[in-house]
Amino acid sequence: MRNDLPQWRRIRAESLPHDVVDAAARAREAGDWRRAAELARCDVDIAPGYESDDLRHLSLDLLWWHLPRHRGGMSTLQPMVSAVLPPRTGADSAPLLKVRLPKSPTGPQRLLLTVTTLAELEHERWYVAPRYTWDVREAAAVRKAWGGSAARMPFLTPEGKALSRETIAAGTDEAATTERIHQRIVAGDLEGAWRECGIDVRGVDPDALQRPSAPPTLPVGVADEARAAAAAFGVQQVATLYGASLTLTVGGMTAEALDLSEYLEVPTRILTGPVPPDLALIAAGLQRPADLHPLVREALFPASVAAHGVARPDAAQTAVRVRCQGEWHRVGVDGGALRLPDHDGEEQLRERVLRSLGGASSGCYAVQQTWTTGVGRLPHGLAAQRRQVKHRMQHGDTGWLLDGLGRGVIDPQMRDANGWSLLHLVMWVDWERVLPLLLAAGVPVDARDRVGRTPLYLAVMNGGPPELMRRLLAEGADPRAETVHGSWPAHVARSRQYWQDLSFLFEPVT
Repeated sequence: MRNDLPQWRRIRAESLPHDVVDAAARAREAGDWRRAAELARCDVDIAPGYESDDLRHLSLDLLWWHLPRHRGGMSTLQPMVSAVLPPRTGADSAPLLKVRLPKSPTGPQRLLLTVTTLAELEHERWYVAPRYTWDVREAAAVRKAWGGSAARMPFLTPEGKALSRETIAAGTDEAATTERIHQRIVAGDLEGAWRECGIDVRGVDPDALQRPSAPPTLPVGVADEARAAAAAFGVQQVATLYGASLTLTVGGMTAEALDLSEYLEVPTRILTGPVPPDLALIAAGLQRPADLHPLVREALFPASVAAHGVARPDAAQTAVRVRCQGEWHRVGVDGGALRLPDHDGEEQLRERVLRSLGGASSGCYAVQQTWTTGVGRLPHGLAAQRRQVKHRMQHGDTGWLLDGLGRGVIDPQMRDANGWSLLHLVMWVDWERVLPLLLAAGVPVDARDRVGRTPLYLAVMNGGPPELMRRLLAEGADPRAETVHGSWPAHVARSRQYWQDLSFLFEPVT
């Protein structure tokens, strides 16, 4: 888990801002669950008039906190999977709430809330989301699910400080049991750890308990979660997803290695994983209890923390010093563009002419070229600013982006290391508000990245909104703009049809 902490620290820093979480809570308390879903960056495809008790108590901003994330250094959601929010019983025949995660880790990070049935889930990848991850009435159950006791959480003092090794070794409560189970895992005694959690894994291949590329599963709470999922769907077996690869028979709570060739034979799935990242982050001093989602914070630290404090950072001006012509010059974004104040207009014009004739740039001009093409290296401060803009857009923070553009501290002409313009990234935010600003600023509708992909191509590949694609076409985007690999938007649209209707992009079959 320790190797994953930098990734999880970034995930938590880029979570829904606290003002959005508070606004969603107010909407939910007022009975407007649709507005609460909208604030939590979730589209709703449920017929007007449909209501249920679970919808009225649904917290999608809380679900965001618990959703699985894409591994490999990214902070985006695990793609191509749905979280099913079932009733306690009768889920095999009752309508089911389903929250679909994005199509791609580089696609729009928005959820989709729908109503479905078990039969309609037959060929989908989905898991049962525990109620403490989405139902405000049961959010406090996260304490028991994560192995906490009435006195404290595992690895932490009641105030959220890391425990010493001596304190852990001397512990006697439920939280200490979780710590002991974790120590078994660290020592390689996986079978003993699962046995202490009431699950018989005798004879199970250890590879099913710990994948080589992932941290070992902490089995605390797995048995309870399996029983709840089995009761909801009226089955005797459930399988695990993303952590251990097991089929659990609930009657005797026995386990066997999951046969991946029979994936659909045990479709009811539960998530498994390592030590909950929030506990690991707090124990490592990388997160404060105050930074937690308020419902998680109140469950874990009910008396010791007054308020959560994850605030949205402002887009700030960044000026750097660059060695140029034997001197240190200033370069930074001001007035909506990257400025070179130590070079007058005539000199900059000469540089552009020389560059158009094939000349190489250096110093300030090399920085400027990298900023507007993505090719080359940037000074640390500008690289950090570029990264911040991309991350805030990727997590749908439209307000933050509009504020930065309005104050002139974000340059519409910037490119990331892939050569993506802000128009390539516009599918991640409220494009109806942002797209006109970028086009008015002169960002080309068919801007090409380093391999020739246009904003339309990226939207098609990564599950962007079809309405955005239609608007790009109306603005003159070329559906046949080829990449260096010989592909183009209209060509790939057919292979993405299973996700959304892109028939308006289809080319005639010849």
